[in-house]
Amino acid sequence: MRARRHYHSLTNAVSELVFALAAFACGLFDAPVWLTALAAVSMLAYWTGTRNSVLNRLRGATWATVMTLGFVVIIAIQVGAYWLGLVAGGII
Repeated sequence: MRARRHYHSLTNAVSELVFALAAFACGLFDAPVWLTALAAVSMLAYWTGTRNSVLNRLRGATWATVMTLGFVVIIAIQVGAYWLGLVAGGII
């Protein structure tokens, strides 16, 4: 028999949205850059932790490609949310 896998897609999506909203709030309220970097690094750690079961099955170049693309996309989302917060706050 196969063990049932439990995917928490909605929980992960909401958690990732919270990190993006945190970056947006950092931009909106002109928070220090280190605080925004903390939100981004936390998001990267969360993403790595929640995808650990999938990432552990990958080897070599495939693992490196998935990790690189995932990190680039997450950083782009965080930077975009921060920038939108700066624009919304009238700072830019």
